[in-house]
Amino acid sequence: MNELRKDRLANHFRYVWPAYIISALLIAGGLSFIFQVVHKLPEYKTLTIFVSGKVTDGKALKEDLLNTYKDKELKSVSTISADPNEGHYNTKLTIPGYSSADVLIIPVSKLENLDASYFAIDLKDELITSFYNGYSFYKQDEVNYGIKINKETVKPYMSLPNEDCYMFLNGNSYNIGEYANKPVKEHDLALHLVKQWGM
Repeated sequence: MNELRKDRLANHFRYVWPAYIISALLIAGGLSFIFQVVHKLPEYKTLTIFVSGKVTDGKALKEDLLNTYKDKELKSVSTISADPNEGHYNTKLTIPGYSSADVLIIPVSKLENLDASYFAIDLKDELITSFYNGYSFYKQDEVNYGIKINKETVKPYMSLPNEDCYMFLNGNSYNIGEYANKPVKEHDLALHLVKQWGM
């Protein structure tokens, strides 16, 4: 390679090297996005829990749930937590909570200002007989919507407010079996979790 060509090449790289870096980053990002879309976990293999309080040991919670529900094909566990005493609590509850959580844990003091029928499924007699016979329920307009949580059961994983808290099955969940918008009886992971934690 002659000196003129070397100078031109060096001069070229001096001005366009950022374009090569940006191109590489765009290609890597595009491949990552395509991989995530193609290999996205089905909704019924994931479980999201909205916690009104603080998740103190998310790692143990995830490991225990993955072991407990491996026969249900559970592959991913995530939590959304919000302190009920903070100003952004309602925003976290209504945006990520309502749209993506399978189970919502809400203290009774916050339920006074919420319309449970907006986000929670109606716990009909058939469902109560199959899963929650003898449990304590949260009622609104004479309809059962929530199951009282046993705080001792979840104490290793989370810290909840010092009042009664109830678990609600989100009507948008894919994990509520035949009660889901797209019902598949076998995809009832959230129903079993609430049964395990309820009282």
